[in-house]
Amino acid sequence: MAKPHIQHIAPFDANQDYEVVFSWTGNRACGNRIIIYSNETNTVVFDDTVSSYALKHLIPAYVLENNHQYVIQVQIYDKENVPSALSDKVLFRTFAAPDFYFEGLSDHPIITNSSFDAAVHYHSSDWEDIGKYVFYLYDASKKQLLKSSEMTDSFNISYTYNGLDNNAVYYVRCIGVTVNGMELDTGFQEIIVKYENPNTYARIYAAPLPSQGCIQVATNIIIIQYNGTDSFEYTDGMIDLRDKTLYYDKGFLIEDDFTVIIRGVNLWQNAELLKMKSSHEGLVLSSRIYTDGKLRFRLTVPNGAAHYLLYSNELSFSNDDLVTIAIRRKNNIYQLDAFVGGD
Repeated sequence: MAKPHIQHIAPFDANQDYEVVFSWTGNRACGNRIIIYSNETNTVVFDDTVSSYALKHLIPAYVLENNHQYVIQVQIYDKENVPSALSDKVLFRTFAAPDFYFEGLSDHPIITNSSFDAAVHYHSSDWEDIGKYVFYLYDASKKQLLKSSEMTDSFNISYTYNGLDNNAVYYVRCIGVTVNGMELDTGFQEIIVKYENPNTYARIYAAPLPSQGCIQVATNIIIIQYNGTDSFEYTDGMIDLRDKTLYYDKGFLIEDDFTVIIRGVNLWQNAELLKMKSSHEGLVLSSRIYTDGKLRFRLTVPNGAAHYLLYSNELSFSNDDLVTIAIRRKNNIYQLDAFVGGD
């Protein structure tokens, strides 16, 4: 005779409702019954029958006790109220839900840097250790942006989020599982990023190497070499590129999201100012003076058979003025901004 099959039951908190799910291949189910036994005494602690077409059954909160082992069986009733055979017995455990949340974060915390060290507090009253966990980052619409590698350090549950955009809203989250298979989830924790100057680009990362008796140091800064024959003069921290070209073919890669910032003087001209290209994509930044005495910067990005064109706002300035131009790409969408000044 056919009998139902109980799906896997992960450890759960007996002080919360829990839904048992099962499968059945006989006549249409019109009801079901679950029987739960204490694994220590083999006595029945819960016997409940419901009328339902759904192949699931609710174990109400506080019917069982935490930190115990139980055995469960399920039985199906068809529309004639004919019972099926009892399912095979399935063993499961109950534990009090551990504390699992981000430390030191209020409801709407403001992050003042482009990086953020997230730490998670974990405590189990039943002395159950955490097994593994993963950190996630989401944008304001809760679209996943990042997933960390799987971690197992139970003494320091933390992760550093890098490259956070200014004036942006994110959600951080950590999902884990205990050594006995109980699922953990901090939920979505909102963070608001607002800083004056990003600190990621100058950050130095240090990691101890005990087996070698030294410290490994890394940074986001790389040194790239100019490829060409021109010589250049530097005045007040700026390079003079009038009638010259500064050319790099190593160290620059157009990939993923990026931001390019150009600051300079003597930019009141019709000219191509910057070219970037790889084997698959590229861009050209140029300037044009219009008959109304205003200048606009233009960004041209090849896009198949056509071009992706962006124009800055109209500007009026002299060649002595410092002008800042910012090019940004995020999720293959470009932005172009220009203004007089360097801040």
